[in-house]
Amino acid sequence: MAAKQPLADVEDGLLAHLNANAEIPDSRSFASSLGVPHKDVEDVIKRLTAFRIVESADITKETWVLTDEAKGYAARGSPEVQLVAAIPPEGASKGALKESLGDVFDIGMKAAAKNKWIGFEKGNKDLVLRKVEDTNDELQEQLIRLENGEVIADKVIDDLKRRKLVTKEKSIWYSLKKGPEFVAKRKTLATDVTREHLKSGDWKDLEFKDYNYGAQGQPIAIGYSQPLLEVREAIQNIFLEMGFSEMPTNMYVESSFWNFDALFQPQQHPARDSHDTFFLKAPATTTQLPDDYLEKVKQVHQSGGHGSKGYGYDWKRDEAEKNLLRTHTTAVSTRMLYKLAQEVKQLSDAYFISL
Repeated sequence: MAAKQPLADVEDGLLAHLNANAEIPDSRSFASSLGVPHKDVEDVIKRLTAFRIVESADITKETWVLTDEAKGYAARGSPEVQLVAAIPPEGASKGALKESLGDVFDIGMKAAAKNKWIGFEKGNKDLVLRKVEDTNDELQEQLIRLENGEVIADKVIDDLKRRKLVTKEKSIWYSLKKGPEFVAKRKTLATDVTREHLKSGDWKDLEFKDYNYGAQGQPIAIGYSQPLLEVREAIQNIFLEMGFSEMPTNMYVESSFWNFDALFQPQQHPARDSHDTFFLKAPATTTQLPDDYLEKVKQVHQSGGHGSKGYGYDWKRDEAEKNLLRTHTTAVSTRMLYKLAQEVKQLSDAYFISL
């Protein structure tokens, strides 16, 4: 692995080379000559290009590279050779070989059997015997050649692809030459006036980097959805996708009739007290109540019906007409059920309320 050097040293080396040779045809070879990763050279190139100190041209090439599995075979040998090497002269059981070789065992068995490098004792298929003394590890040789950048025959590549030992990778490197603002040593421009600059007075001699007034500012941190609201929206969508319709819940001012009476809550119930419910001063009452349905509700409150005995009190319309801030969404259900009854909706229609 290439040694890590400060980018300033990489930059100095690159500028010195260009100053002496006018161009660098291959940034990969240059990185190798410095003993640094190509990524470090690439970072320096991008920075110098932005200042027009160098000009770069991309060089793109697709190459075959070894997979992690193949790198292991290049280092230790192919599975079939590892298998044969693990078999002693007297042979070995499949269990012993699998324990010794691990994941390589199954692949090695198939390849070694195909090459006729192994056999089995007659009457004992569990005992694996060597049929050859020496093996030529062509696979390992091919992988090492490919790893070293040598050209490999297409037939060999196809075989390695079939065994999933190589993958195609796009490589990008650069050719470089001097730019219009080329200098052998780049001067670092100051970006801020510090306390030390003011104390020493050297701010007078500093060269400052130009401000980029077209640069985008930092993204503004904005609000995010509250987790429970996200869950509610997900549930809403599930019901809608199942064919349900959502009841309108945007009427926050409701009459006592729909909020209490239509739900058969008696008018003397403590929940209707001014300490528990917010009643409106203006408009204090409503006159938009269905008279026919109001009479039916009144009858059930006073005398009962439909199996109920009622509450046995004098039901007052004035109480039912009082406006209030809706205390629950069940009031929406009462309105919707009445509306559906008037429209003679099919029973198959389904509705839900999003709380």
